Amino acid sequence: MVVVWLGVIRVESTDMASAHNTSFVLYQVLSVVAPHVRHEFVELLNEILRKTGHFLGYGLLSALVFFALRNTNRDRLRPLLRRPWGIYLRDWWRGEWVVIGILFTIATAALDEIHQTFIPSRTGRWQDVLLDTCGAAVMQLAIYFLTKRMFRRRLEPAPAAPELATSR
Repeated sequence: MVVVWLGVIRVESTDMASAHNTSFVLYQVLSVVAPHVRHEFVELLNEILRKTGHFLGYGLLSALVFFALRNTNRDRLRPLLRRPWGIYLRDWWRGEWVVIGILFTIATAALDEIHQTFIPSRTGRWQDVLLDTCGAAVMQLAIYFLTKRMFRRRLEPAPAAPELATSR
């Protein structure tokens, strides 16, 4: 999935997804819904959608890298999950997976922005790399808290079964 998502990012890095083109498409769509839509509103909405896309898209990339690393360790985890003394949070979430996911996202974002400087209709901005990195960090925090919550529920003792009276 990481490779597929890198392909999506690559396609979005072309002239086809330039601000001018996405604004034009957005204007055409909104004109059908609201025929008197103002151009300024479309430009603002386009900018918001583009920055949200950066944040979420690179956050998703970071999550996909994290899960790819965790699934790579699946064979190592199988015996650990059958341990008689239980499982630990570190079996499902590792700091090194987070660091690799964020560093991979930073490298991809930086290379993408460098690539965009060579396309006349695009601009490469360090601010977008920063936004992408924030998206990756927020996604990794969400993964941590969701994993911790799942882990806590998994280890809660099952409610005790009511005692049944035995008759002799």
